[in-house]
This record gives sequence, C-alpha cells and structure tokens, in this order.
Amino acid sequence: MTQTLDQQRATLAWQYATAGMTQHGKEYKGLAKGAPALIMNSGLMPTLEFYAGKGAAAQQLLDHLICGMTQRLTAQKLTAGQGNRLFPEFMKMLQGCESRDYMRYTDEALEQLKWIRQFVDAVNAIEA
Repeated sequence: MTQTLDQQRATLAWQYATAGMTQHGKEYKGLAKGAPALIMNSGLMPTLEFYAGKGAAAQQLLDHLICGMTQRLTAQKLTAGQGNRLFPEFMKMLQGCESRDYMRYTDEALEQLKWIRQFVDAVNAIEA
C-alpha cells in the first residue's frame, strides 16, 4: 500500500521529533517551533547556516532537515548524522541549483517543519 506524501513526511517527522525531544527536550522544541519563521524571513540557506553554527540541538535539527529534504527530493536515504556531514556539499548544491529547485527545497523544509512542530508537542505529552 502506497503512502501519501503527507504520510511520508509525518513518518519522518515523528522519528525526528522523537529523537530531538529525547536528546534535547525544550531546546529542540523551541528551535523546531521557530524554524519556519526563520526560513520565511531569512531564507533557507541562511537558516541552515545559522543552525550549523549553534549547539547540539540546532545541529540535530539541521541534520533532520537535510536528511528529510534529501530523502524526499532525491530519494536518497541518509542515516542520522549524515546530514551534518554532508552540510558543505548540500550548501554548494543549493548555491548552484536553479531557483525553482531552491524553492522546492525551501517548500519541502517548511512542509517537514509543519509536521515536526506538531509532533514535538505530541512526543512531549506522551512522555509526561
């Protein structure tokens, strides 16, 4: 049985939210909640760069976003931590891609974050 696009995103987001909340709790939750506004105001690349220069929770969210975008848009599955290791290559790819592709990556990041934002609350409620 084939999953819808939203089901695929929700599956990934649940994994990411669970891992982020387990390892970083409120810090991950705050970053996930604020990420869409940061992307909308500053752009995808500046936001990714901002997270790369911050602490462990931000770097985990960065890893989740890169892994999720890569899986959805290139059908290449990355394991935890690979997104951070591929960060320089990912940024170069975004710098050189066409504007429509850059917008696809931005849209995908925002769609993933829509689910992650909801699930960080759910994971938190389940643990309570």
